[in-house]
Parts: sequence; C-alpha cells; structure tokens
Amino acid sequence: MIRGERAEQPRRRLVSAINNPRLMVAIMFVCMWVVAMLAVQRNHVLGVDAPSSRLLTLGGFLTGSARMLGISRLTSAGMSELYAVLIVVLFLCYIWALVLVARGKATMSRGFIIGASVALCLWVLFITPLYAKDLFNYASYGKMLSFHGVNPYLHGAADFPRDPVLPYISWKNAISVYGPLFTYLSALITLIARQGAIANIFAFKIVGFAFFLGSLFVVDSLARRMFPSRRAFILAAVAWNPLVIIHLVGGAHNDLVMLFFVLLAFLLYRQEKPVWALFSCMLAVLIKTTAVFVLVPMLVLFLKQNSRWTLRKYGQAAAVRVITPLAFYLPIWPGTAALRKIISVGTEFSAASVPRLFRDGLATVLRHLGMNTSSATSFAMTTSRAVFILGFLALLVFFCYRVRDIYSLLLSAAAIMFAFAICTTWLMPWYAGFVAAVMIVSGSYLMAAGGIGLTLVLSLYAPRVNGSPYKLYPAALVVLTLVLLVVAFRSRLAGKRLVAAEAGPGAASRISP
Repeated sequence: MIRGERAEQPRRRLVSAINNPRLMVAIMFVCMWVVAMLAVQRNHVLGVDAPSSRLLTLGGFLTGSARMLGISRLTSAGMSELYAVLIVVLFLCYIWALVLVARGKATMSRGFIIGASVALCLWVLFITPLYAKDLFNYASYGKMLSFHGVNPYLHGAADFPRDPVLPYISWKNAISVYGPLFTYLSALITLIARQGAIANIFAFKIVGFAFFLGSLFVVDSLARRMFPSRRAFILAAVAWNPLVIIHLVGGAHNDLVMLFFVLLAFLLYRQEKPVWALFSCMLAVLIKTTAVFVLVPMLVLFLKQNSRWTLRKYGQAAAVRVITPLAFYLPIWPGTAALRKIISVGTEFSAASVPRLFRDGLATVLRHLGMNTSSATSFAMTTSRAVFILGFLALLVFFCYRVRDIYSLLLSAAAIMFAFAICTTWLMPWYAGFVAAVMIVSGSYLMAAGGIGLTLVLSLYAPRVNGSPYKLYPAALVVLTLVLLVVAFRSRLAGKRLVAAEAGPGAASRISP
C-alpha cells in the first residue's frame, strides 16, 4: 500500500503542477524572455529598425543571453519558427490558466494578477518597438507641434529631414491619422523626451504601459461591481493576453490610451455618472476614431434611459458631444481636405482582413467568367467595400437597438467591436488587443473566447516574421465567427427550451423545432 502511494506521488505532483495557473504564468514569463531576445536580433524582423544601443537590449543582457542559448546563431527562418512556437506556447498557457480560474481551481488576488502582468510586460518595455514603427510616427507628429510649430495634419515626417526619428519611419510623407488629444499628448511626451530617438522610444513605451496598468485597475473595479464571481477571470484575461503585451505594450500603440478611456467610460456609467462616461468615451474617440463604435451604443443607452435623467443632464451630455471635440480640434483644424485624406486611409485593404479575402475570391471568379483583370479587380474592390460597410452598419444598428442597460451595453459594444474587426478592410494585429479587451469585460465567456481567439489568430499573423500564406488568417477569422455564431445560437435555443420547459409542456412543444 505504501509503495502504491509512493508511486502515485509523482503523478499527483504533475497533475498539481498542471492545474496551477501560477506555473502557467511562470512559463509565459520564460517565453516572453525568449521573445525579447528574438526582438533584439538584427537578422530578425520582430523588432523594427531602431538606433543601435545597449539601452535597447536591457543593457546587453538580452543579446548576451541570446548568444549563450544559441538563439543568435539561428537563421532568420529558424527564428521565425521559434517565434511561432513561442506564440502557441504562450496562448496555451494563457488559455489554460484562464480555464483553471474560471472553474474555480485556483484563487488569485488582484495584486498577483497585475504583478504578473507587469513582470511579463517588462521584457518588452525597454527594447526596440516590436513589429510596427508607429511609435516613430507618434514622435514625429508630436515634435511637429512641440518643436516646429506646424500642424501634423498638414505635414509629413519627410518635411523635417534632420529629425532623428525620420530614418526609422516607413510612411515618411503621411500626415497624422490620429485624434487631436493624442497629438497633444504626443507633443507633451516629446517635450519631455526631446529630440533623441532612443529617449522617445522609452518615453512613448512608458506612457503606453502606464495607461495599460491603469486600465487593469479599471477592469478590476468594473468586474468587481458587475461580475464579482468572474472578477479574477476577467482581470487575468485582459492582463495576461500575449498579443496585448507583445503588440500593444511592446509596440507602444496608442490603442492602449484609447482602451483606458473606453474602460473608464464603462466604469463611470456603472457608477451612475453617465455624462462623465460620455466624456471619457469622447476622449477615447479623440485618441483614435475606432472608439466611436463604443460611444454610439453608449449614447443610445443614455437616450433610452430618458426617464432617469433631468434636462440638465441632457444639456451636459450635448455639451460633451459638441464642445469637447471642438475644443480639441479647433486649434489644429486641418480643413476638410486633410480630413478626407485621413478617412481614405481606412479604405485600404490589409492582408489579414476578411474583406480582402472576399475581394480576391470575387475577383478570381469574375476573371474565370471572362472579365478582364483590371475590371474584375476594380469591381471586386468596390463590391467588397460596399458589402462589408453595409453589413457592419446593419449590425451596428441591430446591436444598438438591443441596448437596455449597462449589462446589455457591454455585450453590444463587444459584439460591435468584433463585427468591426471582421468587417474592416484595414486590420492589423494590435487592433485585436483593443477589441478583445472590450469583449472580455462584457462578462460573457463566449465573448471572451471570441476575443481570445481573435488575438491568437492575429498573433500568428506576421508576414514579415513567418512565411505562412496570408489567406490562412482571414479564413481562420471566418471560421472563428461561424463557431461563435453556432455556439451562441445553440445556447440561445437551449435557453428558450429551458424557459419553455419551466412554463409547461404546451409551451415546450410550441418552441420545439
């Protein structure tokens, strides 16, 4: 009997280890270390071109550890394969840890969850920006206002050839496509960081990380008030998401600032402060216009709750909607021509977008039917834009109609943002981080699963890092959408049957298909 118990001990320890979310976080920590080592390798493109400096390699620690482990001797293809493996391991650990938390297998405090997130973020915080060069555009636009006294909605980075960040910018002639609040914030950051490229990298990354950290406290407060039984799950799902850490924190994208104000708006609405909630959401729109798809259902809820608000509150809400954008835009108003140019950016097709897959498929069919290549491509492009724009607008109206209270607001906002990710013609990986966070705080496990699935697909999407066919990723998003729809339909049908069964056999027979 004793021998049997001794033989059973290793298996029990293994099961105990596997069922420990803290071990999953530890594995993620090691994986993020390796991701950081890959990012500082000059023969790999996970980290973008940036000034050569030991400061961007954690004082040489990352390059030294990469040499010691043999990572620096890998070919570019070998590094890409390693990165893909790391993404899979990160998401497996992340998802399994969330499953354990959701099932109540482990209890974790807010301090541990946020502390673990900070530890994961530190690997990508003080290194070169990851995957995208947007940070250098931010710095360029900010310096136009703070040092050159010109309007970034009328000038591109190429107009300032001596700017130290210019060599690292991809779109040198592009004007700013971001909201005026972010332009002012960028100007303030550059005033502190001054002209140096390295100082601006650190400054923008630290500011982005600070907003992300603030978002975690907002998420925890919102979940505690609305979904206390799922509080740890919701917080961990936002705090440990690998795409959010790698792309948003590692790339210092302004989506982090937008996310903070959107989450704060939800919290303020839950605290019965609707005007402040609308103000916060408007600030998010003035960072990046994507947040307007959260502002719209919030305004619908405000109008539907007309019996709760006084005329004074309506006046305050109207002032927020009109005066706030005017106050920020008027000092740097670029004119309608510049605004049309900004809007046109969102009509381009990126490789990861579902409309791109639809466009290419339609063009292929038209060519097989005898249409010439130019006409087929033009018609397919126009049709794809129209179909997905109209489809998204229909879904936007539908989900806004379903808004009744703060709970339905969260669900509707989550559904709208997921629809946006599927319908937009210009989809980049870091967009998924914002969408996933909104879906997670809805309190729905199905929505959370959809957001996590979205981030998994777009974390693997990296044309410059791996050679996978681009069509694989929008196809995966289509499959993900179909799976979510099937599960949602089955859950709704099961719920109706349960209600009918409780109402009596007659009602059950009327609902039964």
